[in-house]
Amino acid sequence: MTQPQTDSIERSSWLQNITLQSILAAFMLGFALFALASGSIFMTIATQEMTANQVAFNRVAIAAIVFAIWNSIRAIAPRKEKATNQMSWREVGLLTAAGASFAGFVVSLAWALAHTQVATATLLTHMMPIFTTLGGWLFLGQRFSSQFWIGLVIALGGAIAIGAGDLSLARETILGDVAALGAAVFIAIEMLIVEQLRTRLSTSTITMSECAIAAVLVLPTVLWSGSSILPPSWESGLAVLAAALITQVTGHGLLTYSLKQFSAGLISVALLAAPIIAAGLAMLLFGQMIQMRSAIAFFIVLIGIYCTVTAPTSHSESIPN
Repeated sequence: MTQPQTDSIERSSWLQNITLQSILAAFMLGFALFALASGSIFMTIATQEMTANQVAFNRVAIAAIVFAIWNSIRAIAPRKEKATNQMSWREVGLLTAAGASFAGFVVSLAWALAHTQVATATLLTHMMPIFTTLGGWLFLGQRFSSQFWIGLVIALGGAIAIGAGDLSLARETILGDVAALGAAVFIAIEMLIVEQLRTRLSTSTITMSECAIAAVLVLPTVLWSGSSILPPSWESGLAVLAAALITQVTGHGLLTYSLKQFSAGLISVALLAAPIIAAGLAMLLFGQMIQMRSAIAFFIVLIGIYCTVTAPTSHSESIPN
């Protein structure tokens, strides 16, 4: 076989491998989006029988156990380079703050899903990139363009329109909207802290630690209220198990895998589909129809978030559910 023929075969094989990897990454990204969006559905089912604190505790406790098992397996497996497990007091403090912020996120999200529509709660929580960038500007000296300001105004205008539409509904619906925005603020704080830890600690160590810390912080509130730690029925038990395994572990894990093939900017834009998926699932499973005025405001917020995540700024976005 001549050299040109050999080069042609190798090039063809290389292109096939690249195509297969891209298709696999696209499939994984799609499944990750579905897993993240379905998290709101699982938590809504769980909150029908459990309090927000119960749901939050079970979600982070189960995820912490899974991450601990995974880290134990990785520790047994042979490695070329042995990473140090020693952490400074600063890193311990940052991990504690990240765990506390994540605890606030899961509690606020569970409370929001129990008091407002799934679509609204998921959408307002996905405003996290706005708060992440504002936090980076205020505390880390990051700069952003006028496109971000335009997106911020559009997104906030849409959020205000959603809140104004809910004024005619029960008072708890408004409180649910506020809790969803609070969840976005909490997860934005968590992401800013984790950004400071990425260069020193592995992702699996960070996720295990903050889930464990969140579980420890939420547990006293569950015990103080006199609620049972365990779910009251197998339906709610399966719901929180799915929220932990499918959304918390698998969804975010596949999202990380997708970053190997796609840019963070593309992932951020793709994540805008999560509220739409959650709204469709809520419509099918719970009959939660969105009024035309709310639907318009819904897409206005999505446009605003799109402008913010595509603006030329030096920050990272990720939207857990």
